[in-house]
Amino acid sequence: MMAPLIETSVSSLDVSIMLLVTSAVNGDVPPTPASRRMRERLTAAARAQLREGGPMTVDAVAARAQVSRATAYRHFLNNDAVLLWATRPVQDAIVPAVVGSGGDHLAGLADRAEALVRATAQWAFDHERELRAVLAVSLGENSAQHGLSRRGRMQRDRWIDELLSGLPVDVPGAARWRLRAALMPLFGADAVVWTRDVADLSVTEAVEVLVWMARTLVTAVLTESGSGADSATAP
Repeated sequence: MMAPLIETSVSSLDVSIMLLVTSAVNGDVPPTPASRRMRERLTAAARAQLREGGPMTVDAVAARAQVSRATAYRHFLNNDAVLLWATRPVQDAIVPAVVGSGGDHLAGLADRAEALVRATAQWAFDHERELRAVLAVSLGENSAQHGLSRRGRMQRDRWIDELLSGLPVDVPGAARWRLRAALMPLFGADAVVWTRDVADLSVTEAVEVLVWMARTLVTAVLTESGSGADSATAP
C-alpha cells in the first residue's frame, strides 16, 4: 500500500528543482513594496512567456508586462535573469518531504522510495518546460562562474540521504554509495529528459518506470545485505 506523505511548501525547494537566483544575475531584492510589486509583475510576465513559448528576453517581458524597457532592466539585468525568475517555484505548490527513519506509519523503505519518487516525478512533469529551460541554462558555457550551475544545489541530495538513513545498519557502505548514485537520475530535469526524450515514454509511463526503478533498487540492496524488504526501516 502506498505510504502516506508529509507535505511541505515548495518554497523550501528553491535550490532543489530550480537554480538559485543570485544577486549577480538578478540584482538586489527590491527595497520598497512598490518595487517588489513591479518585480512580481515582471516575473508573472516572464512565466507567461515561458509557458507560451515566447522569447525569454528582457524586452519581450517588458512589452508583455506593459512597462518600459528601462523599468524591466532595473529588475532583470539580462536575459538569463528573465529565465531564472520565470522558473522560480510557485509558493502554493505542494511537494513531499522525505520522512526521517523510524516513522511507524511507513510500511518500509521501499514504500518510502516509491512514494517520494512518484510525488516528485508528478511535480517534475507538471513543470517540464521550466525544468528543461533551467537545465539548458545550467549547461551553458561559464554557467558556474555566473552562479547558474546545478552542482551542489539540488534538494534530491538531501531527499536521498534522508531516505537512505532508513537503511539497516548491516548494509555495507559500498552498497549505500551505489544506491545513492543509482537513485540520482530518478529526480528533476534529468528524469524528465531521459524518460521522455531517450526512452520515448508518455508521462504516465515515465512515472511508473521511475517508481518501479526506485522500488527495485532499494529492494535489491536490502536483499543483497540479507535484510529483506520487510526490514526496510532502521532499528
